[in-house]
Amino acid sequence: MPPSTSSAGPAPGDIDTVLPADQAPDLDAAAHSSRLAQQRILASPKDADAWRTLAATYAEQAPTWREWSSAQHGYDWPVRAGLARARPAPWALELCCGTGEATAALAAAVPVVVATDLHAGMLAHCDDLPGVRWRTADVRALPYADHTVPLIVALNGVFHPPEVQRVIAPGGQVLWCTAFGPGTPLYVAPRQLHQRLGTDWGIACGRAGHGQWTLLTAPASRPSSRRSH
Repeated sequence: MPPSTSSAGPAPGDIDTVLPADQAPDLDAAAHSSRLAQQRILASPKDADAWRTLAATYAEQAPTWREWSSAQHGYDWPVRAGLARARPAPWALELCCGTGEATAALAAAVPVVVATDLHAGMLAHCDDLPGVRWRTADVRALPYADHTVPLIVALNGVFHPPEVQRVIAPGGQVLWCTAFGPGTPLYVAPRQLHQRLGTDWGIACGRAGHGQWTLLTAPASRPSSRRSH
């Protein structure tokens, strides 16, 4: 069975206005080591110490991540709300999927999903879902050719703009979500997401549950990349 975080929740027309019954957890997000590491990566994408900090943090949390996230009602609502605004796509790449907290909602909206995470320990707790392939992947070196991915989705993911820019298809979309908005350790504000990807990208954003979603649309014409796979 999928985790309870992917249960039905409110109707699509209500998901932006209905709050979960519980309170958002206080994660001391502004001072969290993951927030500090994410901001360091945005300033210097090759900051090895910041990447090691993130890898160690989530490797340590992998054994208990599913139990904790499943207890957070409405955890995947931002993904559901954002997908309701996204264009249809033949397949989607999910980054930092964890134990699949948002994957069931994504699979219900897109025919084929490749759900990825750096940590095999996270993926070991994922459920088999129709149309979903689980694989390990590093957001710094995604195993896809330049400009070939029509839709990228992340819930509480590590934002690494160079690879997102490299793999996204012309006119493709990036749905970047946080379960608790600014209260999420791995939070990057919508304006900062937009600036990092490019001000020629389209942007729409909103709230759902305790969290936020940002939908960014790449220009129809993409520049050539310096690297490919």
